[in-house]
Amino acid sequence: MLKYELKKIFSKKFNQVVLAAAVLLAVVFSIFAIQSILYTDTQGISHDGKLTAARRLASDQNKWKGALTTEKIAAVVKSRKELGAKYPDDIPDTVYGKTVQSYNDITHFVIQIMTPDSDWDENTLYQLTDEQTGELYNIYKDNMLKMSIDYGKTPEQQKLLMKEYEKIQMPVTYESVVSWDTMILYAETYEMVLAIVIGFLTAGIFAEEFRNRAESVFYSTKYGRSKATKNKILAGVLTTTIVYWTGTGILTLISFAVMGTSGMHTPYQLMFPYSIYPMTFGQYYLLILICGYIASLLTASAAMLTTAKMHTPYVAVCLPFFMLCVLPFIARALPSFSAFFNLMPCVLTNILNCARTPILYQIGNTVFRQIPLAMLIYTAASILLLPFVYRCYRQYGLKKE
Repeated sequence: MLKYELKKIFSKKFNQVVLAAAVLLAVVFSIFAIQSILYTDTQGISHDGKLTAARRLASDQNKWKGALTTEKIAAVVKSRKELGAKYPDDIPDTVYGKTVQSYNDITHFVIQIMTPDSDWDENTLYQLTDEQTGELYNIYKDNMLKMSIDYGKTPEQQKLLMKEYEKIQMPVTYESVVSWDTMILYAETYEMVLAIVIGFLTAGIFAEEFRNRAESVFYSTKYGRSKATKNKILAGVLTTTIVYWTGTGILTLISFAVMGTSGMHTPYQLMFPYSIYPMTFGQYYLLILICGYIASLLTASAAMLTTAKMHTPYVAVCLPFFMLCVLPFIARALPSFSAFFNLMPCVLTNILNCARTPILYQIGNTVFRQIPLAMLIYTAASILLLPFVYRCYRQYGLKKE
């Protein structure tokens, strides 16, 4: 029965077109990611859209590979100040390619440390004194304490924030993260597309018999209301798993095969020093993929439940788009309800922004960070919806006592 349900899903011409489009998009997104890298050589010639750009840029930046000590930071700051004074208007491409390009990530890190609650301001680097440079990590720790007090509304929340900040190892270990930083954006966008595609594919599972007017035959069979219904649900879960991990696998393999994996073990705090998620870029990318999978399971469960109840897929296919694409716009229009919208399903496909800001929730004395709490809620929801799908579909046509 399970094989038959899967065959029905993957043998439909329209579904095959949708799946082919999803695979094609994985390849296209990989190409876009690879071509988005800009590398400038020592002659000032820009190489954008080249297959070798990412690896050449990583090689250039890895001149600074290793522990990012205050001595290294001081050398970077000194070089950038001297070049800023020499070229006040704009640094020539040749100078950029020879010098500045290699330590851009490090200057970004320094500016972010010095401006925890301010907008990006490059002048911060030029205003940095030698004493501040030498004490950069102490300033970093002091700002962490301040952030814990500012964002922690209760002693329990402050304790959690400090506990997470204490996990950040100093000095930060640096390695070029050009490929990972690029892929984070493309992976999040692509997994949103996949969640919508999966919602579309699974919405039709429980509408097939009604569309063909064969529901009376289905329910009159020995296992129609039991085993056959369970296999429909299992087919939806397997379809979700196969389609999602195949699509993201293609995107990941193509992109990293070309761009390389330099920076897998670099702390995510290199880009966002005050993130309360101490992890490496490799772990962060995996987190994004797992959250995308949870979002896909949720859209599949919701689509199947809606179809099982309404016996038509037309409303169900709209649910993933509403949950992942429309809700963020509603959230922006209603900022006073941010605490509510910060736990909506769209969080799962927007980890890039969620990981930057310390957002906490507290139940009693237990404090949760936004992303783990959203993962817990929607993993549970994805599973708990399935019994309702089974109950709703199997009871069709039965008289209520």
